[in-house]
Amino acid sequence: MYTIILKIIERIFIYAALIYFIFSIIFFLLYSHPKRYKSPFTPKDFGFDYEEIKLKTRDNIILAAWFIKNPQASKAIVLCHGYPMDKGNIFNMTNFLSKKYNLLYFDFRGMGKSEGFFTSGGYKETMDIEAGLKFLNSRGFKDIGIYGLSMGGAAALMVKPGKLKAIVADAPYADLSAVLDNIFSVFGVLRHPLLDIMNIWNKIVFGITLKNVSPLKNIGNLKVPILLIHGDRDSQLPVSGSKKLHQKNPKSQLWIIKNADHCETSFVAGDEYNRRITDFFDKNL
Repeated sequence: MYTIILKIIERIFIYAALIYFIFSIIFFLLYSHPKRYKSPFTPKDFGFDYEEIKLKTRDNIILAAWFIKNPQASKAIVLCHGYPMDKGNIFNMTNFLSKKYNLLYFDFRGMGKSEGFFTSGGYKETMDIEAGLKFLNSRGFKDIGIYGLSMGGAAALMVKPGKLKAIVADAPYADLSAVLDNIFSVFGVLRHPLLDIMNIWNKIVFGITLKNVSPLKNIGNLKVPILLIHGDRDSQLPVSGSKKLHQKNPKSQLWIIKNADHCETSFVAGDEYNRRITDFFDKNL
């Protein structure tokens, strides 16, 4: 009888471990290989002349990009979309910047029309941003700023210091591990072993753990002007993330937009959104 009980307990642990293993693979793939979204338009459909280009990252991934040139402008801005969208998703909310700046939009790896199977949630994506900066440098641009939405904002805040002159991050997360911990909170205490196993997959695929994907660890090293924007009703990435980022870098500006959910700030703030971002880049680029 005692032997039978031990075997039952042993099988329970084995089956539980197997279930965790399978679920960890499923959740890892859902997070790291999202369904691709491809905008059904180009800037030309909205009256913008543009150049369709390809960017190559230092780990040899080809990114699809749009370059909108402003012949009267000597400065440029890189535009970074959120997860799991593409460059077209932020086009209508940011093209107002073309009046004063050259603009570079691109699809992050594993999204839109870019190459790549996986997304790392922002960490590897810093190489995508660097590819954009390299392109702009090759065109003679030295004064370069960046606008990032959601994951794009988080990735912008993780770029190595010295590569950008001004950063606007709308609805960024502060720490990816904390975000996933919150998402998986529905599993209660069982979320911890699940996240631990997902971390193993992260280490195998990306060579990093979730704790490495942390704008909070990098923002204190950034000496350039930073504008953090967040909606106070953000249901996906709580405003507390931007508050933590601001505390870590007190020289940054924090603009909290009332009654705005995730990625709704531009619609809620309207013309003030355009004006404040334009003024920020005018002053700091």
